[in-house]
Amino acid sequence: MADKLEVGDRLHALFSDGEFYEAEVVAISTAARRASNPVKVSFGGYFQEEMWLPLASLKSKKLPKLTSAAADILGFAAFEKGKELHVEADDGKLYLAEVVEVSNAKKRATAPIKVHYKGYTDASDEWVGADRIKSKVLKAAPKAKGKDVAAKEAQSSKGKTVVDELVSPAWVIPVETDGALQNHTVVVSDGKILDILPTEEANKKYYSKRNTSLPSSALMPGFVNAHTHSTMVYLRGVTDDIALRDWLEKTIWPLEFKFCSAEFVKEGAELAILEMIMGGVTTFNDMYWYPEGVCEAVVKSGIRAAVGMIAIEFPFGDYGSGPDEYLAKGELLAEKYKSEELLSFTVSLHAPYTCSDATIAKGGILCEKMGVPLHIHLHETSDECEASKTGNKESTSCHMSAEKCTPLANLKRLGLVNQRLIAVHMNWLTDEEISWCAEAHANVVHCPSSNLKLASGFCRVADLLKAGVNVAIGTDGASSNNTLDVMAEMKLAAILAKGVSKDAASVPAQTALRMATLNGAKALGLDGKTGSLVVGKDADMIAVDFSGPATWPEPTSASANSGFDPVTHIVYSSTRDQVTDVWVRGKQLMRRRKVLTLDAREVKKAADKWGVEITKAIVEMHAGSSSS
Repeated sequence: MADKLEVGDRLHALFSDGEFYEAEVVAISTAARRASNPVKVSFGGYFQEEMWLPLASLKSKKLPKLTSAAADILGFAAFEKGKELHVEADDGKLYLAEVVEVSNAKKRATAPIKVHYKGYTDASDEWVGADRIKSKVLKAAPKAKGKDVAAKEAQSSKGKTVVDELVSPAWVIPVETDGALQNHTVVVSDGKILDILPTEEANKKYYSKRNTSLPSSALMPGFVNAHTHSTMVYLRGVTDDIALRDWLEKTIWPLEFKFCSAEFVKEGAELAILEMIMGGVTTFNDMYWYPEGVCEAVVKSGIRAAVGMIAIEFPFGDYGSGPDEYLAKGELLAEKYKSEELLSFTVSLHAPYTCSDATIAKGGILCEKMGVPLHIHLHETSDECEASKTGNKESTSCHMSAEKCTPLANLKRLGLVNQRLIAVHMNWLTDEEISWCAEAHANVVHCPSSNLKLASGFCRVADLLKAGVNVAIGTDGASSNNTLDVMAEMKLAAILAKGVSKDAASVPAQTALRMATLNGAKALGLDGKTGSLVVGKDADMIAVDFSGPATWPEPTSASANSGFDPVTHIVYSSTRDQVTDVWVRGKQLMRRRKVLTLDAREVKKAADKWGVEITKAIVEMHAGSSSS
């Protein structure tokens, strides 16, 4: 059929929602990389989008070419009452809707069109902006998915297995195995990866109402941010270029004591999650106050998270009076959210210099009781290790234990260096301590930007990996980073490891990618569900686009040393802005750079509100310190 098509021809083409729409051929390619998707079409007034499609997605009957008058009709000049439209609802999907009111009131400037959804969804009437209007419908849709629709789907499937979505990129990067798969499709059903196979075979074997073609992208597992303090996005930039203890004691802790509340945490977590989704993060491990606010934001957004049941030795506002109350609250929280499939929990002890031996021991007991990891900052600075070894209690970095040993040695004494341990930072380690971690199957989270910015030290990543330790990557909080950009941390971790080890071959691109995905999932005990693209795992996936100049020439080879490798392109050449689409458990959270589950305008409004209040507090703090 391709040889009979010409640029300018109009026909019916299959869009990603599984429906055929009028489209115009804008390009026909004979390039090998376009073999499975040789025809580029424009959907014009329907979706204002162009897509490369396989011949199977085109109906052969051609349509008359558009006149200028017809093009005007398909435009968005007017939205009269009673018109039927396709509208993007809050879940990111397109539904048939009818215009019930159009307003020119100033308060409706950004959302002047009121629509009523017709049968497909339980969504109620809402006011929407023109950006949510995706087409003028030229044919009526059924009011409900009844027998006729089911019959139509059965006829379309023609004996094929019906699934939820076929995602067909240029490259699939499983991570569990090295290299990449070219022109393969990931088959998604019931939130899980049902199959990964060549695209041509997938089109013969499966029928899906949603087909997502990504001809210039790699599909890979979502990033796992293995350590962060989500709500600290509200404190990014409030104090920079100072050492850790001054940073904590003179600015961060005073501001947290003043502002932390359930509302502050929930709204801050929504901002953090919005940033992380846009950066390709599908799972994060959080340690912060009022963790229920984080849970609420996670459930709302659809991201996956391990939420910390935080404990520290001193009282914190109205959250609690001490570690026993904190741990009890955490246990109740985990019980409340036990049915949420995307939420898991950790016991999050702040640090050895803020938690006593008794608190650490209780945390360990709770880990065993609940079967969850122990998450703790450890060996972050040289002073923490040296003061603890000498028992120098004049140092605020000395651990609270009476034992004169390093904090890691003390955890080992308490029986807590084991496979549940998630030790964050670990910048100051001896060879013996590395061997302890390896023998115990403990996990280390490397936060390179934060460690460098606070001049805390260098993690011996290459030595840890060589010893067999599972090393994951975290951003730390945005107040010490100052972003939640796991892709940037991945590149920095790879490059920094080469400098520290003086070995350019250490931490190659494939290893760095595994650290940012599968290793993080393993540290959290979630590697059976996420972290790699494997049949049976949840469909936690992201698409990274190579169509921009930063990644030209585009990848040509499925493995390194035989052409342009997509893995090295992602690790060394790409940025988070190239992440175009994000799925968690098969649900699409971002499509073409638009987050579907959070309202960015509302998130921005909350951030502005807190920004004003925090600014006032900083001015007052500085005025007070100047007068004293």
